[in-house]
Amino acid sequence: MKITSIKNTLAFKSNDANTKFDASEKKKKEKKYVDPLANWPMRGLAYTNDIGVAINEIAPTTAKLFWVPALMYFGADVYDKYKNKGNKYDPNEKRAFSQAVFQAFASIILPTVFGHVGQSAFSQLDKYRGLKLSTNAKEQTLRFIDSHIAEHAIFNADRNKDEIINKFTKNFDIFYENKKNNYKEKNIIVKIYDKLLANCKRGAIANSNEEKIKNFAKEQFLNILDNCKSSAESKKVLDKKVFKLNAWKSLGSFTALVLTVKPIDVFVENVIIKKVVEPQMKRFGTHNYKMDDFAKPNQANN
Repeated sequence: MKITSIKNTLAFKSNDANTKFDASEKKKKEKKYVDPLANWPMRGLAYTNDIGVAINEIAPTTAKLFWVPALMYFGADVYDKYKNKGNKYDPNEKRAFSQAVFQAFASIILPTVFGHVGQSAFSQLDKYRGLKLSTNAKEQTLRFIDSHIAEHAIFNADRNKDEIINKFTKNFDIFYENKKNNYKEKNIIVKIYDKLLANCKRGAIANSNEEKIKNFAKEQFLNILDNCKSSAESKKVLDKKVFKLNAWKSLGSFTALVLTVKPIDVFVENVIIKKVVEPQMKRFGTHNYKMDDFAKPNQANN
């Protein structure tokens, strides 16, 4: 009996192309998928509506246009997550629903809320500097002056300055009292909403120091009376002042957006999605239905 050498057998195996091993060659690692919609700059499109919220006070028409890219991004991202799992085609309704909830809270609801909070906060900061009046109180006072000038001919050649000032003072007193009385009738929920989300517009005048707000109103009115020659000129002056006040509030909105954008994403992902949405979807998704569950009552009884 002829016995084949073991060395020959090993030599044969070692020379086999399928068993050849080269330590110098490293297996290429598969690149991790990076979602372009979840990273900047594409992610920034989700916040264009919040920019709209911020500039709404100074450019209302433009502000509405900023909602267009945000809503388009919302739809594109939800559809993408429905259709694809990473870079693989795998339609899934639950994944789409989860992403829709994420985008609704992280890109629309919470940033919009904090944008308004930022405006309200910066408006209230004015109470701690200069005239000790909120931005909204000053803005509403300037708007009242503008409407008063439009309704009364204060630039007539035969005008009596003292009478014009007295009439304005009386009208502003009435305006102040009406604001104060109306605000008293509001319940606590309306007042909290007004301070946090409505830029204190209802309570701006009512919550102001009476002496300070009346002195401010009279001072601004006298400035217009002494330096303007027509209602058109006075309107331009007042509009510029109002624009500056609104720009200050817009800065508050931008500041709030910058400070909260990352924490909002983390909160929505780790709390709303992982602790609320996903557990609920698993609970409803893992229920195993049997044919008996859909049987007619008379069949089940039989």
